Formats: sequence, structure tokens, C-alpha cells
Amino acid sequence: MGDAVPTVLALPKHILDIWIIVLIILATIIVMTILVLCPATAVIIYRVRTHPIRNGVV
Repeated sequence: MGDAVPTVLALPKHILDIWIIVLIILATIIVMTILVLCPATAVIIYRVRTHPIRNGVV
């Protein structure tokens, strides 16, 4: 019964390694999405605010 303990302790380490990799991938995707979307939303807000019809030019 004493030799079953190391296999039980080795399993969570493997699961933790997988979770660390998954979390790093998710964090990378989120950071890349934010880096792409933030300038895009800034441009959209700028275009909407400086739209000629909104300013009454037309």
C-alpha cells in the first residue's frame, strides 16, 4: 500500500502542468485580442466622433 502514494502524488503534478500550459495559451489569446481590439475601437470612436454628417458639415 505504501508504493501507491507516489503515483497519486505524481498525477496532480501532471494535471497542474497541463493547466499551466492551458492558462498561458488562454492568457496569450486574451492579450492578443485586447491588443487588436483596443486600437480598432479607438479608430471607430474617432471616426464616429469626427464624422462629417454628425458635425453638420453636409
